[in-house]
Amino acid sequence: MNGMKKMLCLLGALCLMFAACKEEQKAAPRIVKSKGLPSELLLVVDKAVWESTVADTLKQVLEGPIPGLPQLESHFRVTRIFSSYYTQTYTTFHSKLFVKLDAQAAKPILGVSYDVIAKPQVEVTVKAANVKELAEFIGRNQDYICDVIADAQLEMRVAQLKQKYSQKAHSELKAVMGRTIFAPEEIRAAKRGNNFLWAGSNLNEKDLNVVVYTYPWDGNDVLQPLHFAAMRDSVMQANIPGSQPDQWMETVREDGLPLLTSRLRKLNGGVVQEVRGLWQMRNGALGGPFVSLARIDTAANEVLVAEGFVYSPSTEKRDLLRRVEAAIRTVK
Repeated sequence: MNGMKKMLCLLGALCLMFAACKEEQKAAPRIVKSKGLPSELLLVVDKAVWESTVADTLKQVLEGPIPGLPQLESHFRVTRIFSSYYTQTYTTFHSKLFVKLDAQAAKPILGVSYDVIAKPQVEVTVKAANVKELAEFIGRNQDYICDVIADAQLEMRVAQLKQKYSQKAHSELKAVMGRTIFAPEEIRAAKRGNNFLWAGSNLNEKDLNVVVYTYPWDGNDVLQPLHFAAMRDSVMQANIPGSQPDQWMETVREDGLPLLTSRLRKLNGGVVQEVRGLWQMRNGALGGPFVSLARIDTAANEVLVAEGFVYSPSTEKRDLLRRVEAAIRTVK
């Protein structure tokens, strides 16, 4: 009889443990794979906000032109819904921006969360007590909002590249400089130079290219746009010639000044100079956008430049450029 009681107690304990585990499983959120097209952004906005001046501010921020492209292309491919229609169908989008009114908000608030429902995923939430504060706050923080979302999307591309990448570019850079890069898989050709590597896909459309090079650092601020363009053109003239002796890659200029946008960024635990601009083949018909990340290696007394550029005259170039921009972020 005592044995039967012990068995019943044991079964009861096991049932309680099983029930507790079931409750834990119910409570734990299930992280699923995120969805969405490249550069897509789900904008979830209160109807009252969209029917105010905030709508114009949001359009200017999210659909404004990306600097450094030869034609007007917006920062993101925006899908907009009202907050009341935000259901489970939309929870797994990889990039989301929530804009809402909150009468209890003492001041405007901006929050960023990652991998909330799905992975990879970024959620940015902006709220304020009224539309005036909301519009002003978004306007003041537009660069930060775009950077947070774009950086998260680039890191998503980085993760994809590390799973499937160009073995050619990876092995060639390691041989030339002892460094590595995870470039798009269709990049299958490479050309070595003196502390220089150019790897590309050699396509007539949607042509993707990465360039990595170093040059000595003399202790001066070599990352100023004019100096950067001069050094870039010198390196490209020596390493990326055209079919004729008077042809080589160069930075596009207007009235003698390079058409560049430049800023300092904190990436991968360090500070880099991000430069965007246009390239062309001198005395030729080729051209397109490029993005460079330059950093000073004080230990080696050299400047390291990683650049991605594309050639695709008949297509949009935003997503092409972002593919090679993700690649140059992987240079180690």
